[in-house]
Amino acid sequence: MKNKPTRVVALIWAAVMIAAVSSTLTLLLTGARSGEHWVSEREYEAVQRYRRLDEVRDILMTQYYQPLDEEALLTGAIRGMTKAVGDVYTFYYTPEEMQRESEDEQGRYRGIGVLIERSADGYIEIVRVYPDSPAELAGLKVGDLIYSVDGKLVGGLRGKNYEDGVKLIRGEENTTVRLGILRGKETFETDVMRADVNISYASYQLLGDDVGYVSVSQFSGDAADRFDEALGYFKGHNAKGMIIDLRNNPGGFLTEVNRIADRILPKGIIVYIQDRDGVRTDYYSDADMYDIPVVVLVNRMSASASEILAASVQALDRGKVVGVTTYGKGIVQTLKTFDSDGAGMQYTTSSYYDAQGRSINGVGVTPDVEVALEGDRVPMDPDPESDNQLATALEVLREEMRER
Repeated sequence: MKNKPTRVVALIWAAVMIAAVSSTLTLLLTGARSGEHWVSEREYEAVQRYRRLDEVRDILMTQYYQPLDEEALLTGAIRGMTKAVGDVYTFYYTPEEMQRESEDEQGRYRGIGVLIERSADGYIEIVRVYPDSPAELAGLKVGDLIYSVDGKLVGGLRGKNYEDGVKLIRGEENTTVRLGILRGKETFETDVMRADVNISYASYQLLGDDVGYVSVSQFSGDAADRFDEALGYFKGHNAKGMIIDLRNNPGGFLTEVNRIADRILPKGIIVYIQDRDGVRTDYYSDADMYDIPVVVLVNRMSASASEILAASVQALDRGKVVGVTTYGKGIVQTLKTFDSDGAGMQYTTSSYYDAQGRSINGVGVTPDVEVALEGDRVPMDPDPESDNQLATALEVLREEMRER
């Protein structure tokens, strides 16, 4: 989960990557001044500590048997530092990666309009085809496996890895990508025209005449606005209960999940976060809420912001949680953009706790009603006949509706 950028000091990196660092230090330490500012002992020690990095860079750039890209070396050094933290949620983005991240968060990017996952065999598996997308127009279907992109293998034992395949699928608007598709036992190739794709992170409909169903796939982009649309639709159709499906939702922004939580929770603390110094920030819901019975549907891939919503529903006794224990990510990240070139980094800055003071980090949210999914994947279209978890959520909700 990410918050808005704060401040990052880049003094050390600037100092160690210039050839004149030694002479500059000598001048400063022997009394030369610039605006009456002398180098501090802390600054001197910091540059000395990172001198080895510049020494290694110089050796590689001058003595390695082939010419090297100095920018790639710097990027690798930065990635090494973030990796050394030992936190999978702390990492560095190049300017190009940061641009793609921004597009994803807004629900807008140049591509073919599919939601994908890594299959057990290492292929790129299509788990959702967005309406009116290039993928839908090309006839791609849920369950299709992408094994090649423009003739390059991207799945299975001989293919390149998943991340490389994803990068190859994306590209400029109005350009064509040729995909190799495995559908059951059939293989074929098809051309798909890339486009500027808009993705909605929430969808809704009625189940029967009186149950509202809203699926939130990520807490970013248009999720909160679409959730508001869903509530308006349910009110207009006199829904008596609501299922919020957060299965496979990896999280998103703290601001977005709090906006959604505020719509359905009574007055009180939704969640609070606490940083390394023990500084606590509380997030509240007001007294105005959509007061119908609620069931939240989760699975093991419901993480971060999804767990905040599920845990707050439990903590405030607002409804039932159905499914299996969630992922267990109870920490918050900050996303920093570097103004100089548009690169960025994400790093963990705090932990979060529900209204009862519970941390779910490494533990997850335990459902009130546990039920494992029958089948390999969560169906994209809500149908209690083919989705036993949804069927159970519906049973639990109708019991709550009868008691109301």
